[in-house]
Amino acid sequence: MSSRPNIILISTDQQRYDSIAANGSDFMHTPNLDRLASEGTTFRRAYCPNTVCTPSRVSMMTGLHLSRHGSYNIGTVASDPSLFLSSLLRENGYRTHHVGKAHWFPWESDSPETKDASRSRTPFADFAGFHTAELSRGHGPWAATSGHYAAWLESQGVDPHDIRVNFLFKGQGDYNGTGDSQLPERYHQGAWVAERAVHWMKEQAGDAPFFLNLGFQDPHHPHILPFDFPDRVDPESIPMPDLDTASETGTPEHVPHFRAGTLVESRFNGKFEMAGNGKYAWGPYFAKDDFRKQTRAYYYSMVQLIDRQVGRILDALDELGLANETFVVFTSDHGEMLGDHGIGQKGPLVYEGVTKVPLLARYPAGFGPRPPVEACASLVDLVPTFLDAAGIVDPVRREGISLMPALRGEAEPERRGVRIEYKEEPDRIRFKCWVTPEWKLAVYTGEPFGELYDLKNDPGEKRNLFAAPEFASIRQELLLELLADLERGEPVNPRPSRV
Repeated sequence: MSSRPNIILISTDQQRYDSIAANGSDFMHTPNLDRLASEGTTFRRAYCPNTVCTPSRVSMMTGLHLSRHGSYNIGTVASDPSLFLSSLLRENGYRTHHVGKAHWFPWESDSPETKDASRSRTPFADFAGFHTAELSRGHGPWAATSGHYAAWLESQGVDPHDIRVNFLFKGQGDYNGTGDSQLPERYHQGAWVAERAVHWMKEQAGDAPFFLNLGFQDPHHPHILPFDFPDRVDPESIPMPDLDTASETGTPEHVPHFRAGTLVESRFNGKFEMAGNGKYAWGPYFAKDDFRKQTRAYYYSMVQLIDRQVGRILDALDELGLANETFVVFTSDHGEMLGDHGIGQKGPLVYEGVTKVPLLARYPAGFGPRPPVEACASLVDLVPTFLDAAGIVDPVRREGISLMPALRGEAEPERRGVRIEYKEEPDRIRFKCWVTPEWKLAVYTGEPFGELYDLKNDPGEKRNLFAAPEFASIRQELLLELLADLERGEPVNPRPSRV
C-alpha cells in the first residue's frame, strides 16, 4: 500500500448543517455520519463557496471561486477540467473514479454529462480528469431515466419510465414534491451509489492509492422516499423553521420576492428562471401546517437514508482493510432554507440555512479523533487539504487553504474568514460575502443595499446592520478583509528575473 492516503469525497446535494445528530440535532438518527465525526471531526462553521450546485461543485473540484473558474451558475460549462483534483491526483499516480451526481456541466444541452450510458453499464472513460465515471443526472423519478443509474435499473429488471410516486399533496401546490416512490429502497439512487462504490473498491483497490468521488442527489427536492424506507423522522420532533419575518429589519430588496413568488417578474431575474426558486411563493407555503411539517420530515428522512448508504461504504472499508489509510470527507454543495425566513430551497441568499454545510473528516493514519473545529472553513479548502495529505506539490495557485494543521490539532486555519460568491447572470444580482466567526458581510455589486449580521448576538440574522452608522467601522474592516482574500487568490506567473 502507498503511503499516500486513499481519498473518498462524499457530497450530497442541498443538505443543511443541522441534518446530522453529531452537529447537535437531537431529532436526527445518523449513526454512520456520527461515526465519522467521532472517529475524526466535524467542522462547526463550514460554508459553501456558492449557493447553487454547479459553481459550488466546480469549486470543490478546483479549490477556486467562481470568479476564477468561471462556472457561475447551473447550465454553465466547466472550462478547464485540468484544474480538477481528479486530474492532478491522476497525474500523480492515483486511480480515480466517480459515481453519481457530478453537475460540472449542463444537463439540458450537449455536454459530457448528457451522453447516453451504454446498456452494458460500461463506465465513461476520461471524464473530467477521472479515469472512469458512472453518472446519474437529476432528482426523483427524473434521475431514473438517464445515465448509468438508469442502465443499472434496467439490469435489475426495473423500467425507469414506469416509476410512480404517491404525492402527499397532489394538485395542492406542493413545490417540494413530497411523497413516496413505489421504487423500493434497494433500487434507490443512493443505494446504487453505495453499491457501485463498494463494487469498485473491491475490484480496484490495490497497490496504487485511489480517489473515489461519490455524489448523492438527495436531499435535494423533490422530497421523495422509497415506500419501504423505515427510518423516518417524526414530523412532530422537528423544530419549527423561523417564520417570524415581521421582526426583521433592513431586509434586502430581493428577499421579499422569495416569499411572494415574484422573482421571475422582478428586475433580479436573468435570461433563465432563477436557480432554486422561480415562481414559488414560499411565505404561504410554509405557513401551511401540513406542508411545513411533512416536507421537512421527508427532507430530514432523506438524510437518514443517505446515512445508511454511508454506513455500507464505511463497512466495506473495514472489510477490505482500507479504513486506516483512507481519508474520508463528507459534505454538501450548499444548504437549504427549508422555511427559515419564510423562504425555501436556495438562490442569491447569504442566510445560514443555505450557506452553512456539514463537513466531516476522518483519516486514522493522518490524525486522531479531534474535538469539533470551530474556525471557519470553506469547500474550496478541500483540494489543498487532500493534496497536503498526499504530499503532492500543487502547480496551481488555489484560493483554498489546507485544513490539515487544524485536523491534526497543530494550528487554526491561517485565514480569519471565508468567502461566498454568487452571480445569477453577469448583469443581474450578484454578491460577494465574507464570513467570520462573529460577522457576515454581503456586498451586492451595483446595488444600493447590502447585508451585515452580528452572528454572535443575532444568530437568526434578523437585524441587517449594513446601513447602520454605528457599524460603519465594522463594515469597513470586513470589506478590507474581503478585498485581501480576493487578492490572495489572484494567479501569478513565474518571475525568473528582475526584467
